[in-house]
Amino acid sequence: MVAAVFTLARAGRAANAATQGKSALLQAEKDLGAHHVAATRTDLDHASAAFARVRREIRGLGPMRVVAEHVPFVRVQLKAAMAYADAGDQLTSGARNVTDASSEVLNPPDQHLPLSEGLAALRRIRAALDQGINDIDAANARIRGLNGDRLIGPLDGARRQLAKELPAVQQRAQAADQGLAALIDFAGGNGPRRYLVFSQNPDEPRPTGGFIGTYGVISAQGGHVSLERYASIESWYQVHPETEVPASQAPTAFSIPNPPGNQTFANVNAVADWPTAAQLAMSMWQRGGETRVDGVLSVTPEFLAQVVGALGPVVVPGYGETVTSSNLVERADYYTHLAGGGAGADRKEFIVELARVVVQKLLDAPASTWDPLGHAVSAAFGAREAMAWSQDADVQTALRARSWDGVLPVTSGDFFYDGEFAYAAKNGRGLQRTFDHRVALQPDGSAKVTTTVTIANTEPANQTGFYNVDSLSYLTLYGPAGATFATSSISPDTEEPTVSGHPAMGWDLSAPPQGTTTLTYSWSVPGLAVRQADGTWRYQLVWMRLPGHTGDTLHLQVDVPQGWAWKGPPPPSTVALTRDFAGSWTLEPAHRT
Repeated sequence: MVAAVFTLARAGRAANAATQGKSALLQAEKDLGAHHVAATRTDLDHASAAFARVRREIRGLGPMRVVAEHVPFVRVQLKAAMAYADAGDQLTSGARNVTDASSEVLNPPDQHLPLSEGLAALRRIRAALDQGINDIDAANARIRGLNGDRLIGPLDGARRQLAKELPAVQQRAQAADQGLAALIDFAGGNGPRRYLVFSQNPDEPRPTGGFIGTYGVISAQGGHVSLERYASIESWYQVHPETEVPASQAPTAFSIPNPPGNQTFANVNAVADWPTAAQLAMSMWQRGGETRVDGVLSVTPEFLAQVVGALGPVVVPGYGETVTSSNLVERADYYTHLAGGGAGADRKEFIVELARVVVQKLLDAPASTWDPLGHAVSAAFGAREAMAWSQDADVQTALRARSWDGVLPVTSGDFFYDGEFAYAAKNGRGLQRTFDHRVALQPDGSAKVTTTVTIANTEPANQTGFYNVDSLSYLTLYGPAGATFATSSISPDTEEPTVSGHPAMGWDLSAPPQGTTTLTYSWSVPGLAVRQADGTWRYQLVWMRLPGHTGDTLHLQVDVPQGWAWKGPPPPSTVALTRDFAGSWTLEPAHRT
């Protein structure tokens, strides 16, 4: 009994040391997330010292340890303390490797190494990360091995917290590894790669953002990435008319005009799904006799502005213009629509040269800029100002995991997306949309969802060309999964194909210069709200904005059944759609069964 008491006292001190080690590891994760590499290394030193104290406390039992190990409850505490120390050491080792990998990005040894030549650095980073993942996996297995043991005091608390935290750490590390693998492949690390890159112009809306005004080809081999060419989209499709899709086989938007028009290389993005657009582009590209490509990327002027913001201003050759992140969109619009006034490829020369110089600056970005550049590119992809699709399954998986693939999400609950296709009018940035969205929930969780779409054309008429005759738009409006179309104030032109489980209807709408147009329509949705295990109900909404458009507004009203009330804050009544909006709210019936 004396041996057991003495052993438990030692085990308690060991458990306290283990808790200190756990706290140091969690602090290391916070510091690394804040890019404080030196502080992270100090945290890991503290963690190592704490886990060493765990072992010293157990070894300090001397011969009494042999006696204590014959007492079942005490034996469990000793075994757990040593297993925890082993797991802590493995976690610390893994964290050091992850820190080394992060340091290569945050503080690269060769500050001038260009991104286009960074394959060796990427491989070093991934090797360190892989070793870290192996250590984290082993530590997680040891912590799981303690499940079922009856632990006491701080040791039990530490086990519970790590068991909760470690899976998320594993997932983040594995996601980073997956992303690095995709980047290495993109850079030609697994063989030559070629990619189409398109620039979408939101001034002429399309379901994935805007009209494709320019195109380029990026090639990559052995880590060397270069821009082969960059030109106006007309310079390609006008000499490849055999690649067009006849209006009878194209999406609905091409059959609306009179006469109907064929789908060209510039309009592959006529549906709200970038992989579909990318694969059509690849098919046209090969039918035009071009060398096969491995993927298709899309960027908007807002993406180019993000890159310029991270890397600094650029000078556009032949124009004497210094372009910054704050004036890029305005200068691109000026030269494309106002300065030249002409049609076809000539008015695109400025955006061609601008995109060429920005993309080249991106490929030549020195290692010292990799961290801010990574944040800028990630933010642009997250806002769907950039989208990508690859034929390589691993690369596509990495893109899909980050929602960088331009796919409408598979969601339950309420959903909205406006896939607009404008016909030649260059007034997209002057269009402001107001969405009055009313949800009438029923006691069984079903609902009638009614949306009024008001499009305001804020710009004056322009008498030259098609700059602003009116908004000239075909709208494909996507609704909640499982919904059935109910009614509308204007009969839809057609039922559009479902995308990612979201049904859709299409309308041809036009707002005159400095005027508006309005449409009201409804969906019937079974199971819009979901009943939870505790008897409450959850209403959730995903509302996706059209990329490149920031002036839209959502007015939201959710009517609940009599006797129901919001548990916590209700949904907001007004949302400025500067980005995609998503939320989840809880309802509590007055009499729960």
